[in-house]
Amino acid sequence: MTATQLIDYPKLFAVRLEYSRALLKLSLQQQDLIQQDDYTSLLDVLGQKQRLLGQLDQYTRQLPQLWEKWKTDRDRLPAEQRETCEAILQESEAILSELLQNEDTSTQSMIHRRDQTRQQLQSLNQGGKVSEAYRDSLAPVTHRHLNVDQ
Repeated sequence: MTATQLIDYPKLFAVRLEYSRALLKLSLQQQDLIQQDDYTSLLDVLGQKQRLLGQLDQYTRQLPQLWEKWKTDRDRLPAEQRETCEAILQESEAILSELLQNEDTSTQSMIHRRDQTRQQLQSLNQGGKVSEAYRDSLAPVTHRHLNVDQ
């Protein structure tokens, strides 16, 4: 029995595809939660993504030279099995590409919201300083006019 027969490439690649789909689903949820400003649920989704990535990492560590082995075994596999594997890999790559776009969009949304919040805080801080300056400069005058007993 050869090493090629020991590795069930379609099964391995199908598992990778399922991880990719699950990550994409969580990424889309993440994007929705960012738009809704639901940061409590967002933290839950991020935790789920982290766990899923940990599981994927653990899974890929089981066969550390899988890609090198695939490159050498690909041409020796029966045509039907090779085509199945390549179709699964192509779908995985398309999903991962969409995942990367969603992650970039989510990151940009979070950066934009952070910058907006920072600007609002700076504006409030400046408004408070202006208010303090007016209050301080007017306090003696107001004090004199409001105190009728003097």
